[in-house]
Amino acid sequence: MGVSFGRARIADLAFHVFHRSLHPEWFSTRAHLRVSRGEWQADVRIIEGGHSIVFGSQSFRLTEVLAGPETLLPEPGLLYHSPIRNERSTTLRPGELLDYQACFEVERVDPEVFRHLCEEMTADSTLDGLFHQFGSSNRLAPRPISRIHVDARARGISIQAFHTFPDELAIVRSLSLYELLPRPSNT
Repeated sequence: MGVSFGRARIADLAFHVFHRSLHPEWFSTRAHLRVSRGEWQADVRIIEGGHSIVFGSQSFRLTEVLAGPETLLPEPGLLYHSPIRNERSTTLRPGELLDYQACFEVERVDPEVFRHLCEEMTADSTLDGLFHQFGSSNRLAPRPISRIHVDARARGISIQAFHTFPDELAIVRSLSLYELLPRPSNT
């Protein structure tokens, strides 16, 4: 996997959801966290350009990927695809096993606010989840940051991701909720 300095442009990013697991070799992983509770498990990764989340229970898997063109992804199993340009949300119920909801947006701010937000994310880097600072192509600007907060629950997980883009004074935010649906009782 390659090493880059700086990030892809936000206009080149896309949000993908797959009805299957994607092998970690598809990604250039910068940080990784595995979380499990009872019936489910999740692999959360900060990758080059964004993040990947694989959520599963028994033989069922759902994968969310926010990435740029440097991450080539397969087409089989693709349930949802959207460029990251405006605020968007989606709700999926693949196989009636999982309630999946996601929303994402781009926030552009002035330089002073951007610098302050980056400082806050760096200070909060020890909280539950993942944090990574990427290399920078501009020594005067803050380094690109990815911060993922994980909130595990009995039937699922809530994940907030923040990815900064210093060259564009922008932050891509996403919130994803994964909740196992109750299994029908056998009567």
